[in-house]
Amino acid sequence: MLTHYRKENRKIAMGLLGFHKKLNAESSLLKEIDTYESAEDYELFFYTPEDSTNIQGVIGVHWNDKDQMTIHDISLNPSYRGENIGFQMLNELQAKYPDVLIHPTDITEAYLSRWIKENKKE
Repeated sequence: MLTHYRKENRKIAMGLLGFHKKLNAESSLLKEIDTYESAEDYELFFYTPEDSTNIQGVIGVHWNDKDQMTIHDISLNPSYRGENIGFQMLNELQAKYPDVLIHPTDITEAYLSRWIKENKKE
């Protein structure tokens, strides 16, 4: 289940974003979280699997326009990798905003391409 980021979960968000390849320095993490907290066109979502009460992933988006978003960050607890949880996160995001076009960044492009390819199989 996707939920909106809340400031009281800042440390959880930083921990999950720390698994992201491009955000391993603490200063980068703080800057990224500050962006999500202060910029109106950036939004961070938490992901909690249905069979869990713990937040296991994050998706950060940049709203390009009301009908277009860019997946800026996507990160998952390593113990959940390989279970298609990341794809489930993206599926829920798409279901939440069905009329919004989803774009990747250079960093998220490979992962989003795999997700698109997987969805075409179904």
